[in-house]
Amino acid sequence: MPGLSRGVLVCLLTIAVGCSATDGLVYGVDASGRADGARTLDGAPGDRAPTGELGPLVVLDRPMAADAEGDAGAATGGDATTLDGSPMEGDGGAAADGSRPDGSRPDGSVAAPCGSREVCNNGLDDNCNGRVDEDCVCIPGATSPCYDGPITRAGVGVCNLGTQRCEGDGEFGRWGACTGSGQPQPMRCGEGLDFACTGVVDDGCACAAGATRSCYGGPMGTRGVGACVGGAQTCRVTKGVAAWSACVGEVTPEPDQCDGFDRDCDGNALTGCGCALGTSRGCYTGPMATAGVGTCREGVSRCVAVTGGAGSEWGPCTGEVLPAMNLCDGIDRACTGSATEGCECAAGATRPCYSGAAGTRGVGACRDGMQSCVVAGGRSMWATACAGEALPGTEVCSNRVDDNCNGAVDEGCGGTLTCPGDRTVPAGSPIALTAMGVGLRNVTWTLVSAPTGGAGSVVWAPAPPTALTETFTPFIVGAYVLRVSGTDVSGRVITCMFTVTALPHGLRVQLSWNGTGDVDLHVHNANNSAWFNGDDCYYGNLRPAWGAVLDFDNTSNVGPENTRLDSPAVGATYTIGVHNYARAAGRVATVQIFCGSTTSTTPTATLTSRTFTLGGSGNCASNDFWRVARVTMTSATTCTVTPINTYTTGSGACSGP
Repeated sequence: MPGLSRGVLVCLLTIAVGCSATDGLVYGVDASGRADGARTLDGAPGDRAPTGELGPLVVLDRPMAADAEGDAGAATGGDATTLDGSPMEGDGGAAADGSRPDGSRPDGSVAAPCGSREVCNNGLDDNCNGRVDEDCVCIPGATSPCYDGPITRAGVGVCNLGTQRCEGDGEFGRWGACTGSGQPQPMRCGEGLDFACTGVVDDGCACAAGATRSCYGGPMGTRGVGACVGGAQTCRVTKGVAAWSACVGEVTPEPDQCDGFDRDCDGNALTGCGCALGTSRGCYTGPMATAGVGTCREGVSRCVAVTGGAGSEWGPCTGEVLPAMNLCDGIDRACTGSATEGCECAAGATRPCYSGAAGTRGVGACRDGMQSCVVAGGRSMWATACAGEALPGTEVCSNRVDDNCNGAVDEGCGGTLTCPGDRTVPAGSPIALTAMGVGLRNVTWTLVSAPTGGAGSVVWAPAPPTALTETFTPFIVGAYVLRVSGTDVSGRVITCMFTVTALPHGLRVQLSWNGTGDVDLHVHNANNSAWFNGDDCYYGNLRPAWGAVLDFDNTSNVGPENTRLDSPAVGATYTIGVHNYARAAGRVATVQIFCGSTTSTTPTATLTSRTFTLGGSGNCASNDFWRVARVTMTSATTCTVTPINTYTTGSGACSGP
């Protein structure tokens, strides 16, 4: 038919079903039997129908009109569509009246939900009678998608399409009920489904499940001021109903608590408060001019809550120091800037004083004293006594002091000096010596002469000897001549001399030599053993247990060395030896032996060595060792001396007696 744009339009079953150009039931079949651009009920492109079957139905939204040649042409207002609303090729994407599957039109209007008659084979209940394509012919056994609810809901949300089966046992049948299609359901918010089949998930719900939004329930203008902050609401679904939760986390205005936080959110943290609780400030209730002067000091006032009411206030001033009466103790308690206001002097203060005759202050022995400030009855005054002053006195001779403060020292005085008489003392024992002097200064004791080796061995106490009384200890037997000298007030030097004789007692052995070197004295006890051991009194054994004592160990030159045995055993024999310890080659040694207590300073025996020749050094070495003599104590005061006078080496002495 010349009015068709694609293929050939054939109206089938004209007699059987009364098909006409206005029934909307047409097939577009081309010469090969293939539907040109047609689609099946489920929207898939149509293929050529099998033998004995109808080809795919082409659904027109509106009755077809005849073309200029009187044939059925394209439907007025649009091309054909299938059940899902998809256009046939070249149909422009709209129904015959320009509406879309959801009922909307390009101009914004909505198609009527129900028609006056059923449109066959579109799978919809066009006339809203609850039946789909009723009285429409079909091929028995065929199935087709369908929807028996509002046509705008078909295939939207939970309103899924059902299935319709063509029933009958002849060549043509009728469409049965549409089964399995979904219908709009009561809204269950939060499940993410379009229960209303409107194309909108959760349509009609107050909010989307899990969504959040900010919130604030306080007065306008307070949010974000002071402590006030907004909160957050969450969309929660309960029994299918969505609703916003309470505003969580918001802080709304409340009365200020005077703690420095703006809780009422008016921009002032102390609304209704006198101060911020817990804070403090300086305070002072005394006269303003006295604050910080003298002892006066500010105190501290702390902000406290009002008792029995709201708000806060400053508490009492604590710790302040206010003006008080001065105590004349140098402290400004009146806070006037003067610690002595109303006082003659400051308590405890002192000042120089002198009550002596004019012209004597500071002359000679006369000196100032000190006067103290005392306080009585809240008043201060200087004490009458001048403590510690030195006033003129009687001149004392020989003290070199102007005692009468006349400018002359020891006037009318002459110096005198008297030495102690000659004295004897056991050698090695101390003796106290006192010189009598008047009007003397610069007193000194001098050793004029001494026995050989004695000058270097005496001991003075105190030392150096410059007092009128001194202790003198001589160790070497012999006479010691001493001189005492002093200067009187006139500058004259006065001297006197006396002798102290050191007497022998017990057994004493003295060694000296004629030059430099280190020569050692040995005294061996009665045991017949080698030298340089416990039986030998020498520098390495100064005080052996058997009673001997080596007083001096001279290591440089001349000597002396002195060994004493104050209580020797009667009948015991002691052996004397001399060792050239070091550097004494070419020297000659002299040994003096004193036995018993006697008034004589003459030795019992004096022995002299040959010249030392060996140059070794140390004990038990290849140096000279002189066996001098044996001394036998015949009584407590007498002895016999038997010379040995033999020589060996130090090593020889170490191995034998």
